[in-house]
Amino acid sequence: MKLKTEMMGDVAIVKLDGKLMGGPPASDTIRNEVYNLLNQDTKNIVFDLQNVTRMNSSGLGILISNLSSIKSKGGDLKLAALNENMKGIMVMTKLNTIFEIATSAEEAVQGF
Repeated sequence: MKLKTEMMGDVAIVKLDGKLMGGPPASDTIRNEVYNLLNQDTKNIVFDLQNVTRMNSSGLGILISNLSSIKSKGGDLKLAALNENMKGIMVMTKLNTIFEIATSAEEAVQGF
């Protein structure tokens, strides 16, 4: 799992790339990036999932954990650019009722 963060105004767009399958390397990398952003007083974050090819239950856990961390600091997390498979997983698990999901990172940013 690789990531790259870009700022659009006061919103961070964290572009994830690869398989969101959990395990220490992926969860630690994402969590550390989120904590760094929160420590810099960036409260609103978008996870751009356009280049995420696969996700399992551990990957869902990473998303939920980061949502909780961000909300506890007064911010919000939105998801963007999910492929059809990922959208299906979100609907099947009903996580689409917890996360705001946008078709693009730009659309998600505009929603803040």
